[in-house]
This record gives sequence, structure tokens and C-alpha cells, in this order.
Amino acid sequence: MSSSSTFIHSISDIKHCLYINLESRRDRKEHIEEQLTGIGISPIRFNAIKLKNGRIGCSMSHLKCLQIAKQNNWPNVMICEDDLKILNYQAFISHINKFFSIHGNSDNSIKNNWNVLLLAGNNVPPYQKIDDTCIQVSHCQTTTGYIVKQSYYDILISNIKMGVEHLMKTPDQHIVYAIDKFWIKLQKQHTWYMLAPVVAVQREDYSDIEERKTNYENIMKDLDKPHLMHQQHHIQQTQKNNASLLSAIPSLSTIPSMSMMLKK
Repeated sequence: MSSSSTFIHSISDIKHCLYINLESRRDRKEHIEEQLTGIGISPIRFNAIKLKNGRIGCSMSHLKCLQIAKQNNWPNVMICEDDLKILNYQAFISHINKFFSIHGNSDNSIKNNWNVLLLAGNNVPPYQKIDDTCIQVSHCQTTTGYIVKQSYYDILISNIKMGVEHLMKTPDQHIVYAIDKFWIKLQKQHTWYMLAPVVAVQREDYSDIEERKTNYENIMKDLDKPHLMHQQHHIQQTQKNNASLLSAIPSLSTIPSMSMMLKK
């Protein structure tokens, strides 16, 4: 895409921002509007789709926001949940503007090859540091806030639709098919960046989806998750050792029967 309308030189070029908010959460409405206006964004409220299964409602809300962007032919869209927390307004503006100065010019296809920019996320290694404004992720969860290019709408829409279909058939498999789990496969295939160092998180609050108070701020600030990676390594090593032990045990067919042993 070479049209100047696709240039994003600064955050002021983000003209379309939808935030997802349940009718019952006026507290969150006030919070997110304050956060977004604080960074110079004029947001539009999207009335969240409320279903008995909150994860399906969440996925469908994000899906509808992307469909709105596509229908209106927006060159890009910022989609946020109402618990997005900007750590520092000026630092965020400075950081994202620096990102766009490097990665927002459509004339530079190498630096501007990203599909999605995550404003925040729960990142798990491996990831690649691109420069001092962002990393390229391969396993990043949470749909706290992100910017999608128009050229990627159809791909992300298709992914979310498929996840919703699976969720409706097997709702207990949300660990695989929830929106922020199922889109990980896209992160491994395409170019997803996240602002780094971390400039935004998910605020501590009661989650209508999880039906409990959640606090992921510290987890989201930690890009490397050393304790988690150590735990995963330990589990993998244990499984490997167990497999080695099992392979060393003779099969039942090679063990003499009791009667044969008594005859000797």
C-alpha cells in the first residue's frame, strides 16, 4: 500500500479508536475515556456483547469492531478494552511517536512491514527485539489494546471467527480458542509488534469474564518471564527423564513368567 493515507507519522494519525465496554461498567467507561483522551485519542464506545460465556462475548466484541473498521474502509483501527492503563501519558506519546517515526512510513516496506501493533500484552518468550521502540512477539496474550492495519483486517477477522466457532462447540477449551490464545498462531506466521519497554498494562480490577479480581500488571511488565521459563524447562526435563526411564524398563514380554522361574 503506497497511498499517503496509510502513513502513520504520529499518534495523531490514529483517527479511529473503538473501546469495548459493558453497559454495566460505567466505572470502566470513565476510566478508559480518561486514559485515551490523555494520549490525544478521541475514542468511540462499542457496547460490549454480553453473553453467558464471557469469553465468547469478548471474542465477538473484538470481531465486530474489526468488521466496523472494514465496513468503513478505515486505513487502520485502534481497539482497546476498558481496562487499558497507560503508565505515563507523556512517556506513552513519546514512545509510540518514536515507533511511528521509524515504522509508520509506508515508503519503507522493511520497517513498515508490521501487521498488528500491541499497545500492551502478556508476553512469553521467544521474542525478537527490533529496536528501542518495540519487540516482535510470537506468544503474546491479552487483548488490552492494539492497532491493526487495513491490509490485515480479513486475516484477523477470519482467525477470530474460527476461534468463536470452536468456542461455541467446546466452551471448556477456552485455553486454546479464546481470542488472545487463538491469535497466537498468527503471531508465529506474521509480523506482530509490541511497544517495548512496556508503556501500558491492564489495570487491576474485577473481571466480568473471569468473575474475580485480577491483577496482571507485574506479569505484563515482565517480558522475559524467567520464573515461568525455568518452570517450563523443569517440566520438560522431568518429562524427558521419565521417558528415558520408561525406555530402560524391559517390556513385559521379556520378563520370565513366575511359573518359568519356579521351574528353574
